[in-house]
Amino acid sequence: MELQLLHETPNLAVFFDPANQWLFVDWRGDLTLALVQDNCVAVAQYLMDARYARILNSNVGVTSMAPNVPAWLAREFLPYLRLVDVQQVAWVHSPNLRVKCYTDTVLHGSDAPSVHVFDDLESAVTWLRTTYRLPVFSVGAMAA
Repeated sequence: MELQLLHETPNLAVFFDPANQWLFVDWRGDLTLALVQDNCVAVAQYLMDARYARILNSNVGVTSMAPNVPAWLAREFLPYLRLVDVQQVAWVHSPNLRVKCYTDTVLHGSDAPSVHVFDDLESAVTWLRTTYRLPVFSVGAMAA
């Protein structure tokens, strides 16, 4: 997978995956609300600039998460993904059980685009690849 680095901080790396045409968001370390908010602004900027329909979001490297992060994500960030045309998100769990529980809290009942949760990156990639559909054009529409 040849990735193009778009943005990097100590807790986040954002890549464009040209082969799969999606944004890969790789979180790591200890996540506080302020840190998540700042980094989500960066992610949102890339989503507004390029309109990626699919996101591969990895929490594999997340070691801890503040308890107030999930509510903010569910209320303030995830619902707005629809506004920038995000259609599918493959979300890979952290191996940390507390972070995994927080993630489940975020996604349960969230008004976000189609979000599927995975325990490993390989399964998430496989699923996200199946979500890509080429536009369908009818012959009559092209002749008009």
